[in-house]
Amino acid sequence: MTTREQELAVAPEAKGLRFTALEVPQFRTYWLASAVSITGDGMENVIRNWLVWELTHSPLWLGMMVFAHWVPFTFFSLYAGVLADRYDNRRVQLVAQTILLSAALGVAVATLAGLPHLEFWIFGLLLVHGFAGAIGNPAQQTLINDLVGKERLLSAISLNSSMRQVTQVIGPLIAGWFLVVLGPGWGFLANAVTFVPLLVVLSVIRPRHRAVRERLTMGTRESIGEGFAFLRANPTIGALIALEMVPVVFLGHTLSSLMPAIATDVLHVGEQGYVVLLAASGIGALAAAIWLAYATVRRRGVVIITTAVLETLCVLVFAGSTSYGLSFALLIAIGATGVVTQALTNTTIQLSAPDRLRGRVMGAYSFGTQGLRVVNGPILGGAAQLLANVPLAIGAAAVVVIGLLAGVAALVPGLRKLD
Repeated sequence: MTTREQELAVAPEAKGLRFTALEVPQFRTYWLASAVSITGDGMENVIRNWLVWELTHSPLWLGMMVFAHWVPFTFFSLYAGVLADRYDNRRVQLVAQTILLSAALGVAVATLAGLPHLEFWIFGLLLVHGFAGAIGNPAQQTLINDLVGKERLLSAISLNSSMRQVTQVIGPLIAGWFLVVLGPGWGFLANAVTFVPLLVVLSVIRPRHRAVRERLTMGTRESIGEGFAFLRANPTIGALIALEMVPVVFLGHTLSSLMPAIATDVLHVGEQGYVVLLAASGIGALAAAIWLAYATVRRRGVVIITTAVLETLCVLVFAGSTSYGLSFALLIAIGATGVVTQALTNTTIQLSAPDRLRGRVMGAYSFGTQGLRVVNGPILGGAAQLLANVPLAIGAAAVVVIGLLAGVAALVPGLRKLD
């Protein structure tokens, strides 16, 4: 075990965490503004998936929406990590959020105007949305650290997980109201408005815990190479990324994107039943995030491996379910296990990375856990289209994921030793 891995194995735990990051006024304001923005994003995802399904009735098109959103992460995540280390991460995120607002307005205008071939317009603007998300994600991760400091980082990450899961409950419910009452175009417009508070906050906050980083003088390629050299020297960190990456490649967001097909063709429910299904995973994830904020997690490596496998087992059972109640319960479990895996992995990686490399390490994390989702959309959506059976495609993907997760755990014994 390397020196860094030894440090990683004894990293501070979330003992008595109790959301102390909220004691930092700037983080508290940033967190609330982010909650508004992410609620809008959750609304937009639900409305977009339902609208595309109504327009095309094609699982492949739903998969291609996942492709459009995540392919920019494939090409720009590593470069974005360099941006986060080289420039003011607050300004980088300001630029990213401005582009996101522009893309959201574009989707709203195209939908309200009733443009022909609307699915192509949505696809194109989703590429722009993905580009902005890709360049902003590592900066967002490092900005949180700069706002609260290392001693409150665990608290901040748990708070972010909690907030994201609350918005997974609230966002779909609001989206359902827009779908039923006002229509998708007005829902897209409401999403665009939700970016405004975060833009205002990013314009005025000044992080007080910004680490003193060495100025990057090397080129972009060399800077990215330095980040990968750190990961090669610390294989346990690479394995943590792999544990999140494997489900992303074969299941990822396409599972939720295919939910309209499952709701209508398998569970035989309409718009409201579909929205409630999406809220289920948010309920489970919220409960898990709150538990993480108060729990003392021991044998973190074993917990991460176990929850990753349990999440995929629940997906496998979900694929075979024709009961709405059972499917709802399984989605709660999927949400809970997923957030435990993500929060513990994210925290461990951030605390392990040196200040001068944190942006690039999180860029690699973003590439593995988000950039590779680009292959998931065409693979799972295409398989569902080819087999003409969405549950069968999901079940087959879950079996593959379970096998690969077991392989990662077996190949990197250091994972199981993380405590």
